Amino acid sequence: MADEQTRIPRTRTQRKKVLIIAYLFPPIGGGGVQRALKMAKYLGEFGWEPHVLTVEPEYHVSLDPSLLEQLPEGVHIHRCREWSLGRRAFSPAGAGAGAGAGGSASGAAAAPAVSGSKAPASSANGSTAADGSNTQVSAAARWKRKLFPLLKRIKQAVLIPDDQILWFPNAVRTGLAVMESHGIDAIWSTSGPVTDHLVGLYLKRKTGKPWIADFRDPWTQNMHRTSIRWREWLEDRLERMVHREADVLLTVTHAFARNFRQKFAEEVRRVEVIHNGFDRADYADLDGVLEPSDPDRPMTFLYTGIFYKERNPRLFLRAVRELIDEGRIPANRIRLQFAGVFDYPGYTDNIDCVRELGLGEIVEVMGHLPHRKALEAMKRADVLVLVGDTAPGSGDYIPGKLYEYMAVAKPILALSMPGESTRIIETFRLGVVADPNDLAAIKAAVMRMWEARMVRETGRGEQNVPAGSGEAVFAAGGGSVGAMSAAHSEGDAVDVQRRTPKEAADPERRNDESAVGWHQEDDVPSVSIYERREQARMLAHLLDQLTETYGTVSE
Repeated sequence: MADEQTRIPRTRTQRKKVLIIAYLFPPIGGGGVQRALKMAKYLGEFGWEPHVLTVEPEYHVSLDPSLLEQLPEGVHIHRCREWSLGRRAFSPAGAGAGAGAGGSASGAAAAPAVSGSKAPASSANGSTAADGSNTQVSAAARWKRKLFPLLKRIKQAVLIPDDQILWFPNAVRTGLAVMESHGIDAIWSTSGPVTDHLVGLYLKRKTGKPWIADFRDPWTQNMHRTSIRWREWLEDRLERMVHREADVLLTVTHAFARNFRQKFAEEVRRVEVIHNGFDRADYADLDGVLEPSDPDRPMTFLYTGIFYKERNPRLFLRAVRELIDEGRIPANRIRLQFAGVFDYPGYTDNIDCVRELGLGEIVEVMGHLPHRKALEAMKRADVLVLVGDTAPGSGDYIPGKLYEYMAVAKPILALSMPGESTRIIETFRLGVVADPNDLAAIKAAVMRMWEARMVRETGRGEQNVPAGSGEAVFAAGGGSVGAMSAAHSEGDAVDVQRRTPKEAADPERRNDESAVGWHQEDDVPSVSIYERREQARMLAHLLDQLTETYGTVSE
């Protein structure tokens, strides 16, 4: 496991050192930590000693200390606190701060119990616990809920570019001390939050070291914007400064890369793409997880992740309700599981929808799960649900959850706008895609999954299974990531169309092919570019190039 210390003597025999600026880093849990975590885990194998600059996780509900166990010796973590500035006032009652929010030692937030008939009723003045006891909500808590929308608007006008700007003062001070005392050779900042890049910009200006700014999501081109004109103007200026001074702009999809080039053509020096992905080691022992064998068990659809306004399960829930009412799927043969944040703090829209549709008997809200537990739940599920955003431009995004689903090798029901993620799913035949705004399309997709399972269980033969829609995964009974990768590398799972020389020379065509995992040498799809270790090798190569160009490797 990595050590957490602040000063380590430098010798001439040590490897090159990179400062990883990542506010989101374990023990903070969730999908946002995975890219920085895995780069820190594997960079050492390619000649780079990682030093991670991150936050003291005092204000975070979702904590997963087990993630730190993945880090090898030689990864050094430097933590600093962020200013509070009455931070609790910006959170609704119940959201809390730190590990105490859910009363769980792991920091998991308490989830509403809506499984079966045990779903508790709620009232305006209190709530009912799972054991039937009443707990009164204080007057202060009720006022905080009422004031939350106003406080949120105030926050948007004060905390720019994001809430984590309160970390900036201590981060730049600690970061500069780390760079000077440890002889850091290069900087890699990864967002969100984009405050990480402001920290990187400051350290770049102070030290002159090469800097890679890594955008997991766009900044001012993000579909989730405040629409406050003066703030939009200010953030545009800040982003242009980052692009102008970063030696490499790194991002996770080719659509993002094209958008960056189009908007910031005069500022951007160099744009590269390293996708998000999965760590093969995380799934090495999943084959030992026993899957349900009872043929009469309910078919389980599992979603893992966070819901919010532009990404919610309500149309999916309605589709299931209608399929049950139409007699096409028996209510006792289907189960919907949701792990993560079902309702964003301060909102109850999704849990209200479950109750209004009368789906309490089949919906299970599991709350935040440690990463390992989440993987085990995926392995036991029949279908993994991917719910994408519906805002304009959302097709440019590849949800990080897709890669985990890919690795678990269970059929995917993707309610996503057309784009890079749907091309990946269709190219690798990973599942069924449906428009997240189209109720009829969602119903049809759920039925295709349902019918595919019936084919597998009743043995009616694969000739009734439509090709290229994920049913082939059901027919094969799923499998490990190793088996999936081997099948793809042999070209057994995908019909490959050969490219003409003109198509091969087209840069846009090459980008699109890379986005779906095209293996250029063999001309067949490959999943290797989605493996975390390979992505760390690619980042190390970029860092090597920069330090050789600068000639700034510290002695």
